[in-house]
Amino acid sequence: MGMFDTIILDRSYECVKCKNMITSTQTKAFDNTLDEYTTKDCVDHAEDIRIIKEELFCDNCHEFQPDPVYLVVNRGILTGIADSLQQARALIDDLNKEKLILWYHDLYRRYIKQKNDTHSHRKFLYDLRKWWGEHLYKEKTKTNSFFLFILIISKAQFHQ
Repeated sequence: MGMFDTIILDRSYECVKCKNMITSTQTKAFDNTLDEYTTKDCVDHAEDIRIIKEELFCDNCHEFQPDPVYLVVNRGILTGIADSLQQARALIDDLNKEKLILWYHDLYRRYIKQKNDTHSHRKFLYDLRKWWGEHLYKEKTKTNSFFLFILIISKAQFHQ
């Protein structure tokens, strides 16, 4: 049990027992934030360069697969998922700086979009709270005005 991050695999793997397709794996190798990651996502700190061996698990027959996958993290970005340790090492060695910079630009654009979306949601909640507060105040004022009107009329009739 615990908190796992989900990695969406680049391709599906077939379960050796039930032939079900495995499309993701779970790991505790990152910050355990219950996030879902794909290749080119920022998964860790920028100084992080490593290869993580993960076993695949079939949700259908509840069996671990005999062949692991290797998650390749280069400068904090999940740069690929390999079938062997040799392929994983090649992914780390072959990554050029231009490709990494382009991925950082894409990640930055996604960050700005999420930041703007968060701002839009906050503004909506602020406007909703403001409207609701004004609406309740107007209802109170209407109710108070109505009772005040009834009181004035009843006093006027009583004094006649």
